Amino acid sequence: MPKNDLIAVSLIIPTYNEAKNVPFLIEEIFGAVDKNKIDLEFIIVDDNSPDGTGKIAEELASKYPVRVIHRRGKLGLGTAVIEGFKLSKREYMGAMDGDMSHNPVILNQMISSLVDNDIAIGNRFGEGSGIENWGLHRRMISGAGVFLAKILTRTKDPLSGYFFMKKSVISGVKLKTTGYKILFEILVKGNYKKVKEFPYTFRMRKYSASKLNAKEFILFLGQIGSYGLYKIIKLFKS
Repeated sequence: MPKNDLIAVSLIIPTYNEAKNVPFLIEEIFGAVDKNKIDLEFIIVDDNSPDGTGKIAEELASKYPVRVIHRRGKLGLGTAVIEGFKLSKREYMGAMDGDMSHNPVILNQMISSLVDNDIAIGNRFGEGSGIENWGLHRRMISGAGVFLAKILTRTKDPLSGYFFMKKSVISGVKLKTTGYKILFEILVKGNYKKVKEFPYTFRMRKYSASKLNAKEFILFLGQIGSYGLYKIIKLFKS
């Protein structure tokens, strides 16, 4: 298949202290992608990781289609993804975490589905999905967050960090999220009609620790309130 007929996708990977994970992650994804159908580039956005993640990502560019954005400090996952979106010149874009928790086994299905859908989401919940070794506390917090976000989006996993979409979904949309829930803002504000979700098993990160903390949860609660107000105002204007 000529390259012009391939589905051209930019995959944004925000990183902070993922030096041990990034080489394995890029190798795993690049090995999994169907190169007969998909032309995939990686845009790694590194927040000045003290462990040298950015330098290691640059070295990967000699072997893989990798571009790296070096930021001056830890500015937040949401803004990292947004910066990667701005750099992309491709019709399709997506995001994955840099800690190997997102299994690329569904990646080809997700990207291919964008021919008929606007957004494809990796779904951690429901039939066919799973989560490795989450404790009760993490399950309760995540479950509560998903329940609240579902009210505004009517999707099964609106807080997923694993998704792909047509670039037109965010055309003219001003995204502001600094925290971990960039998909949530896209689902509330974006231009789309059809969403498809794909079940998968969310894996335990191998080398790095979770960056979800009390500050991120407070930011999320603020998102719930502001997006709820946004939906109400939009409804009255329509």
